[in-house]
Amino acid sequence: MNLKYDNFIFDLYGTLVDIHTDENRPEFWKEIAGFYSCYGADYTPEQLQQKYFDFVMEQEHELAYKLAINYPEIRLEKVFAKLLIKAPVHHDTDSPVADMTEEELTDSQWAKDLSNIFRTLSRDKLRLYPGVKETLDTIKKSGGKIYLLSNAQGLFTRPELEITGLTKYFDAIYISSENQMKKPQPQYMKKLLDEHKLTTTSCVMIGNEIQSDIGIAAACKVDSIFLNTDNLSAIEMRARLSRVIDGYFKGYKPEMVVSGDIREILDICAVN
Repeated sequence: MNLKYDNFIFDLYGTLVDIHTDENRPEFWKEIAGFYSCYGADYTPEQLQQKYFDFVMEQEHELAYKLAINYPEIRLEKVFAKLLIKAPVHHDTDSPVADMTEEELTDSQWAKDLSNIFRTLSRDKLRLYPGVKETLDTIKKSGGKIYLLSNAQGLFTRPELEITGLTKYFDAIYISSENQMKKPQPQYMKKLLDEHKLTTTSCVMIGNEIQSDIGIAAACKVDSIFLNTDNLSAIEMRARLSRVIDGYFKGYKPEMVVSGDIREILDICAVN
């Protein structure tokens, strides 16, 4: 198959991977509080949940100010570390983890273990959408390069790429927490384009979020394809698209896959 693009930039969740997580269940925070108690930090589930969201918001505001951007992305490892150190009550423990600094905790095996537990307990669905591997295989066989541009946490996403068997398909992987910014911040896509010396006309962005995926493509003047995996109505799609496009690039028109079936992008990208 001959394709009109050389480079395919994919979103992950809601585009290639069908996932559902729930971090609001009381039982979830009870389990995470139990993990913290093993390292001398005592929280009630309610305290831990509130502090978690407080620290996330605090660090997002600090990073946005520091980088002068609108869409910052923090590393949750830093939040996990601060939660251990700033617990309302500590009890004595022989664990060496309790004596580590915030910086040491952030890059520790402890943070990786907690991230795996946090994600596994909150996740109740993780699977590929129909046709994903078939579509990626076709792009590869046609000589196309495949890039990931995801709004996500690296410690969650890299294991999930391995679990779903997707890692091997990507020529490069960009995860927002590893780059301090997320879509639709234009610099995020520009970093990918610059580091791989890609021209905008040789690329297409494929994603299921109009604001983040189509928005960043419009801001960078890269063609895009919207996958309607959330089954939005035609009215809702037009309304969201209008809000985004007017703010970035008036007159920009992405291709739309109303069915949400990723296999349709091959027909859109085929050279007639």
